[in-house]
Amino acid sequence: MATGSHRDSPARRVLLAGGGSAGHVFPALAVVRSLEHRVRDLEFQWLGSDRIESTIVPAAGIPFQRFDIRFAYRALSIQNLNYYRQHILPILFGRPFLQARSMLDAYQPGLLLATGGYVSAPVIWAALDRNVPVALITLDDPPGAVNWHFAPQAWRVFTASPQIAEGFLGRCSQAKLRVCGYPAMPVSRNRVRVLRELGIDPDRRLIVAMGGSLGATPVHRAVVSFLKRAADSPDPQWNKLALLHVAGERMQLMQSAVDSSQLPERPVQYRQVGFLEDSASVMAAADFYIGRSGAATVGELLQAGIPAFLIPDTQHRDRQQFGNAHQLQITGQGHVSANANPDGREIMHWLERVWDAPRREAPEPAPASLIAEELTSLWQ
Repeated sequence: MATGSHRDSPARRVLLAGGGSAGHVFPALAVVRSLEHRVRDLEFQWLGSDRIESTIVPAAGIPFQRFDIRFAYRALSIQNLNYYRQHILPILFGRPFLQARSMLDAYQPGLLLATGGYVSAPVIWAALDRNVPVALITLDDPPGAVNWHFAPQAWRVFTASPQIAEGFLGRCSQAKLRVCGYPAMPVSRNRVRVLRELGIDPDRRLIVAMGGSLGATPVHRAVVSFLKRAADSPDPQWNKLALLHVAGERMQLMQSAVDSSQLPERPVQYRQVGFLEDSASVMAAADFYIGRSGAATVGELLQAGIPAFLIPDTQHRDRQQFGNAHQLQITGQGHVSANANPDGREIMHWLERVWDAPRREAPEPAPASLIAEELTSLWQ
C-alpha cells in the first residue's frame, strides 16, 4: 500500500483527478507540462470518468484510467438533501471509492493533483486514506463543493484569485493557500499555422465564438444574429473579419440553433468546427472572443490578452462563470453581456469599441509555472 508523506521522499509519480468539463482538465495538463520541465523522471497517471477527460487526457499523452462514477449536480436545498444523501455516500464509500483506492494502491503516487468536480471526490478521499499528499487547484468563484470540502485535509490549495482564496478562509489554514492565477496550456502553434489549418484568410481579423467545451445555445444564437446583422450593414470593416464557431461536444445544440445553409456567405468569413484540442493556440491566434467564461477559457483569454465578449452560464448553480468573468472585467479585458441571450446588435457595438484595443500582456510568471514550482518542493 502507498503510505508516502511529503516529509519523506515521495515517489516521482503524480496521480491526477478531475473532469467533466475542460475547466477541470486543461489547467491540470498545463501544470503537468510545467512540471515536466522542472522534475526529471516524473510519471503521470489520470483517474477520471468517461466524459471529456477520457479523450483529452490520452490525446495529451497521459496514461488514463476510467472508473465507474455517475452524478448530476442539483441545487443545494432542503428538497434535495435526500438526493445528495443517496448519491454522495456511495461515491465516497461505495464502488467509486473502492475502485479509486485500488488504482491508487497499484500506482503508489507521491502526490495527488486534483482539480475538483464530483469525479475527483473518491480519488481525493482514497488519497487521504492512504496518506498521499493532496494538492487542489480551485479556479471557480465561488469554490466548488468538492475542493471546499476537502481543503482542510489538503497539503496545498491553489486558487486563481484572492477572492477565491477568501472563500477558503475559516475552512483551512491560510498557510495552505496559494494564489497563482488561471493555468493555461502553452501555445504550440503560431498564428500563420493556425489560420492555415483552419482555412481562414490570414488578412482577416479573427473572432473565436465558443460555448465552452460542451457548447451553449445562447452563444450559437448570438453568432447567427451577428452574422446576419453584419450582412445587412454597409460598414466595410466586416469584410476584414472571420469567425470561427466552435460547436463543443453537444453538436446537437449547434444544429438546433444554426442552419448553415441559411447563413450569409459574406461579409464575414465563417468557419465551423466541433471541438478545439489546442484551444490555447487558437486563442493566441485570435483577435476577439465571444462566449462562455469557464475557468479554462478565462486562463486562455488572460494568456492571449484579447478582448472578450462574455456570456456567462446563468444556469450554473453557483453562478461560477460570473465570478470567472469578473477576473477579466478587473483588467478591462472582458465585457459581460447584461443579457443571457445577447443579439448581434450588442456584439457589433462591442466590436466597434474594442476594434483597435491593444492586446494585453500575459500574466508573468505563468500561473502553471507558479503551481509547478510549489509542487517541486515535494521532491527537493
